[in-house]
Amino acid sequence: MRKIYNFLKLITSAIAVLIFISGTALALLGCYHFIIAWMHVNDGNAYKAGGLIAIELLSTVDILLIAIVLLVFSIGILILFHDPAKLLPVRLPEWLRIKNFMQLKIILWEAILTTLVIGYLTGLAEARLNGDAVHVRHLIIPGGILLISLSLYLLKKGEK
Repeated sequence: MRKIYNFLKLITSAIAVLIFISGTALALLGCYHFIIAWMHVNDGNAYKAGGLIAIELLSTVDILLIAIVLLVFSIGILILFHDPAKLLPVRLPEWLRIKNFMQLKIILWEAILTTLVIGYLTGLAEARLNGDAVHVRHLIIPGGILLISLSLYLLKKGEK
């Protein structure tokens, strides 16, 4: 039984490392988008250049938030499957001292909600820059964000 537990612990560690690598790759991609955003300064139309920079910067923030979600998820997996008898090699902030999956889920939900809001604003800004009108269908994502926020609120309220 001990061998199976050690094997499962090794698998979860490998999964956490792969998620960490994915988060790091997304962070690098976000840095690349940040550099690309400022290349629109030399565009001919000053109005469009400002809008394009804003859209690229919002896209950069969105990518970096997704990277943070992946990095926090990988740390959370390592903490949850860490031997509680042993001390962690680093001192974590209070919000990252995860004791169960419910706490990890709440942290990730909050980060994902922020990412959804930024992603929605990016798409809306890009649509407005292209001259598209805002329709009722553009309210689907904010409605989903509202429902997820409400469920997160109820989950936190029920946990107390």
